[in-house]
Amino acid sequence: MADVTGTTSLTGTTGTRYAMNSGGRVSEDKTSLKNQDFLQLLIKQLQHQDPSSPMDSNAIMQQTATLSSTQTMQQMISVQQEQFSLMSRMSASGFVGQTVDYTDASGKTQTGLVSAAAFKGTGTPTLTIGNASVSLSDVSGITAPSASKSS
Repeated sequence: MADVTGTTSLTGTTGTRYAMNSGGRVSEDKTSLKNQDFLQLLIKQLQHQDPSSPMDSNAIMQQTATLSSTQTMQQMISVQQEQFSLMSRMSASGFVGQTVDYTDASGKTQTGLVSAAAFKGTGTPTLTIGNASVSLSDVSGITAPSASKSS
C-alpha cells in the first residue's frame, strides 16, 4: 500500500487549496481517479478542513455532481464502444463470399475472395483472403459478385 499525496482545488472567492494524504491504495490507472478514490479524498477533505473556514457546501455539491456526470459519461462511452465493436463484426461478416480490394503489409493493393471473418477480443475484425489475414481497416473496396447468366 502506497500513500498518495494530492492537491484539490475548490472554486470560490478565496481559491483555497487543500492538500491531503489519502493513505489508500494507488489506482492502476494513475491518470484518473476511480469513484472510490474520489469519495475517499472528499472524506479526507472534510475531516481535515479548517474549522474556522469550513468547506463551502456549494463546492461539495459541485464536486459530487461532477462525479455523477463523469460516471454517466463513462457508461455512455462503454456502451458506444460495444456498439461499434458489434457493428464492425456485422460488417466483417458481410464480406464473407465477396471479392475485396485491400492493402497488404507491403502497401500494395491486392484483390481476393474473403473466405472467413475472425473476431478476437474487442479489436478490429480480421478477414481471411486466400492465405492472408487482413484487418478490416485495410479493406479499401468491395466488388459485387457477377450475376450468372442462365441459358
